[in-house]
Amino acid sequence: MSEKKINRLVASLVFILTLAVYLRTLSTTVVFWDVGEFCAAARLLQIPHPPGAPLFILVARLASLIPFREDIAARMHAVSALGSALGVMFLYLISVILIKKFRGAIISGFDRLVVYGSSAVGALTLAFSTTYWDNSIEAEVYGLGMFFVALCFWLTLHWSEHADEPGNERYLLLVAYLLGLATGVHILALLVTIPLMMIVYFRTTGFSVKGFVRFSLLALGLFIVIYPGIIQILPRLLAGEFLGFKSSLLHMIPPLVIILALVGIYRSYKRQQRVLHIACLSFLLIVLGYTTYIQVIVRANVDNLPMDEADPSTLARFTSYVTREQYGETPIFRGESWDNGTQAYVEKLFPRRWSREAMHEPTRTEYASDADFLWRYQVQHMFLRYILWNFVGAEGQWQDAGVTWKNTLGLPLIVSLLGFIYILKKDWKTASVLVAIFIVMGVLLDLYQNQQDPQPRERDYFYVGAYFAMCVWVSFGVVALLEYCKTIVKRAESARLVMGSLLTVLVLAVPGNLLRLNWNDHDRSGSFLAWDYSYNLLQSVDRDGILFTNGDNDTFPLWYLQDVEGIRRDVRIVNLSLSNIPWYLHLIKNRTPYGTRPISLSLTDQQIDRIRAIRWEPQNVSIPVPRDAAERFGVHDSLILNSGRMTWEVKGLPLTSDIRYVRIQDIIVKDIITLNTWDRPIFFSATCSPQSKIGLDDYLWMEGLAYRLKPVRSGTQGGGTDIALMEKNFLAANVVPAKYYQPGFLFRNLSLRGVTYDDNAEHLMMNYRMGFMRIANYYLRTKNDKRKTLQVLDSMESSMPITALPMQNWVSAYYIARIYADAGDRNHFELYAGVVEARCRELIATGETELQDNTANPYIILSEIYAMRKDYSRAIDVLSAYSNQNPNTPGVKERIELYDHLRRTPQAVDSIPH
Repeated sequence: MSEKKINRLVASLVFILTLAVYLRTLSTTVVFWDVGEFCAAARLLQIPHPPGAPLFILVARLASLIPFREDIAARMHAVSALGSALGVMFLYLISVILIKKFRGAIISGFDRLVVYGSSAVGALTLAFSTTYWDNSIEAEVYGLGMFFVALCFWLTLHWSEHADEPGNERYLLLVAYLLGLATGVHILALLVTIPLMMIVYFRTTGFSVKGFVRFSLLALGLFIVIYPGIIQILPRLLAGEFLGFKSSLLHMIPPLVIILALVGIYRSYKRQQRVLHIACLSFLLIVLGYTTYIQVIVRANVDNLPMDEADPSTLARFTSYVTREQYGETPIFRGESWDNGTQAYVEKLFPRRWSREAMHEPTRTEYASDADFLWRYQVQHMFLRYILWNFVGAEGQWQDAGVTWKNTLGLPLIVSLLGFIYILKKDWKTASVLVAIFIVMGVLLDLYQNQQDPQPRERDYFYVGAYFAMCVWVSFGVVALLEYCKTIVKRAESARLVMGSLLTVLVLAVPGNLLRLNWNDHDRSGSFLAWDYSYNLLQSVDRDGILFTNGDNDTFPLWYLQDVEGIRRDVRIVNLSLSNIPWYLHLIKNRTPYGTRPISLSLTDQQIDRIRAIRWEPQNVSIPVPRDAAERFGVHDSLILNSGRMTWEVKGLPLTSDIRYVRIQDIIVKDIITLNTWDRPIFFSATCSPQSKIGLDDYLWMEGLAYRLKPVRSGTQGGGTDIALMEKNFLAANVVPAKYYQPGFLFRNLSLRGVTYDDNAEHLMMNYRMGFMRIANYYLRTKNDKRKTLQVLDSMESSMPITALPMQNWVSAYYIARIYADAGDRNHFELYAGVVEARCRELIATGETELQDNTANPYIILSEIYAMRKDYSRAIDVLSAYSNQNPNTPGVKERIELYDHLRRTPQAVDSIPH
């Protein structure tokens, strides 16, 4: 068998194995974050968030039409699986070319073992690394984006091998076209441009310091031509605007540039100016690839398109869309940054702590300086930690999880660093190209993003290009180990056996171990959580209701259910985060998707364009409550009945110590509620923050996973509870999903062991448990019905047992344990109490108690667990330890005295053995 056939065979096996793993662990249906948005956008060719991904949307749309899987979202997930598996295969082929480049031609069995085996180890290391695997099993853009990166890299190396042959230019021209196409998936793929130009430079030019400086300037200039030149500036010119200057003459510049490129192609061909000819052709091919964005403008002009983010229906709005204007500008080289000395924002070079948002307070308070923030948070926490996640191991699935060495001993990282050192000695030019990929797609990208503390989610997916380079180093590290082994073992027969064994060990210890360790965390084949949670949230809303949602995870999967599966299209979703942006307000006001009624707003379109947050003093506001509405809701409050109005206090949010304000979204919530005049049901998702409810908490009634607004005071902390509807939703049996309003929740596979959920999913599932707790509390505290209480809790435990679905929220686990104890179920009490006890002891041991009040104080709660066990001696010991540290805490001495009294009575016998 020829070397070409062997190489292709191994590449095929790497591809097949990787694809098989991805398809086996593929997400069963829609998942959280942007995936629901992308799937909904793809199905109806809609416009997702800026800067869009039109090529990805088109490919996912085609995949959705092929019935190889029942679930439509799963068909789209397969696009990422296929693209990622191809990316792994091309990493293998890249490693083969690079290893052969410094080792020479393959002439022996040992050479085959080294070249093909080492390349396969590096490729499979990438395949089973945590971030790359994550990107490969859901309909996100990063898997397909890395396919373009790998393919362009391989094509450039392939060109390098054939650069002396006639017609070799076709490879570079294909790369140019693919880079243009890649913008339709994700602009991150463009970052590989400079490393690819380095390959061309080293192949065509003898190295010199002066020459490399010239090349660097040229490469930077060419990158600027592509981005922002072609991607951002050309559309701006077409729209007649550039750098704030507007003129009809600007419209003519892009066509003129295209004409000049065509003339350049013709004249350079006639004059045999090869470099200019390739440059002009490449420019046009990149522009041609970029034309997938025409889809964005075309589809944005479709009437009543449900998802039309940023409304890029004109060239002016399109330029705003592709430049991501709605997200604002992040200062890079100069701007305001927080100064610890003056406790104010001051103008700085290279500003790091620029955000004024309240959520980013840790950025200002937990770091000594910009340099401290840069190193500890932006470099260590938001980049190096992700490198270690992938090449050492993550300690868990929760937000801000650290690194653990115990499962891999850091072997993938060690082999990668060994490979880096090895290639640096063997072939510094190849080493510099890979270092450029690592720096540009890793380090510089991290610095450019200038992320603030905290982030709403982990951002490891941004740096997959850096992981890609490190996995090529893994291939080189395996080569180094095999070559070293060969120098030790002299006999040919023994060498083949030893090196074959060493390669087998490396396969098992590096990619094989990653496959074993990461399988459970990445096997999404049994998870229906996002689909079910979104369905349950929609079914919490009455017919023709308006549902206020908070962010991505209580919005995007709901869009998917409505747009793709036709479920509860009568519900109008109003995302509060997007409600701060004028284009979204125009959309909800003026569009009527699926024939639904628009959202009533008193603002004109011109007022919406000018709307801003306003300064606010805490004050009472009111809305009318007509008599028919009062009768319909059963209002008995004489104040409301007599005045015909419902009144509550809007406090606003603090801007400074003496200034408060209300956001645009707060103004819109008030406006929608006022104009609705109780005509349509209005609901707030349970995930909405207290601030988002503009002080309406006392008029909100839980009916499932959402609160209904009623002109009726609940009189209870945390809002009222409609027990009848809560039971219909949480205690329903044998629920069959319906497209129309049908109370009854789904909890599929939450009782199965082996289905892994991250902390974001666990937070959402706490809304389930809180719902069950509300019902159980009602029957225990209000009705004194212990039998019914236990039935409710048993239903919860059957649907989501704590043994299969551990609770990270230990305080809620305590309250469940307490209900079980009060209802007389000691077995389940001990099940939950054990979780609480372990967590309390951990917090006490680590000293994480100083910010806890008595309602969530691990000392207090641990003592109460012991007291419920009638283990009063331990309860006293815990409280005494706390009292010694905090002698002035009210109520602690009284508790100690109470427990001491109970301990001395004859009935106080320990209920558990010691």
